[in-house]
Amino acid sequence: QWPLLTLGYPNGDDYKKYYPTDLMETGSDLVFKWVPRMILFGLYLDGRIPFKNLYFHGMVNDEKNQKMSKSKGNVISPIDLSDKFGTDALRMALVMGNAPGSNVSLAENKVKGYKHFANKVWNIARFVLANTEGVDLSQKPELMDQDQKIIDEFRSVAEKMTQNLEDLRFDLAADKIYHYLWHVFADIVIEESKKRLNEGTEAEKISAKRMLLLILRDSLKLLHPFMPFVTEEIYGFLPVRDKKDLIVESWPKI
Repeated sequence: QWPLLTLGYPNGDDYKKYYPTDLMETGSDLVFKWVPRMILFGLYLDGRIPFKNLYFHGMVNDEKNQKMSKSKGNVISPIDLSDKFGTDALRMALVMGNAPGSNVSLAENKVKGYKHFANKVWNIARFVLANTEGVDLSQKPELMDQDQKIIDEFRSVAEKMTQNLEDLRFDLAADKIYHYLWHVFADIVIEESKKRLNEGTEAEKISAKRMLLLILRDSLKLLHPFMPFVTEEIYGFLPVRDKKDLIVESWPKI
């Protein structure tokens, strides 16, 4: 009944507009239980299959890849993990390395690692915002070749990540933005920009500042589906004209 009743069958506006739905996401263990019943029930009441595509996620197991159960005493509470490390860190731990249909091992240390990543994103934003005061992204001055090349490389990452999302490879998309922010933007781009920000000509400084702020803005958009809370909070500090909540902002132009 889920695809029908949640949309207001038989006369609801949502039902008329959105049924049949596009994507059904569920556990792989339900393929022979609920999914066929949804299809049959939708055909019986409406004459149409209730969804176009199915996405099966695997089971969330303990750190030894064993199924969680109360009898084993190996149940990990997502609420406790969120309270300890943050909801964003838990979300990343569940997505990273989790290919469609495969099981994922969840350990406290894994979630803790993505808390460090959330802190890294904060530190990136703090540096960029502290060094780009007065930059107006609505204006479009020419970027120097070095900064334009950095922007182009980022756009390439964004394009590949967007394709991963469209292909429902959420694990690959999360991996790309994670590694770009930490190992490329923080470790290389920001470090190499510091000398120009401090010792460059005025044109070099303006170009570097604009490049840093543009990449921060669009990186937050790319990371938002995986870490919505920290990205939304940081986005609120960005000097973006006609700014909306990040969750309804447009996706970066590829």
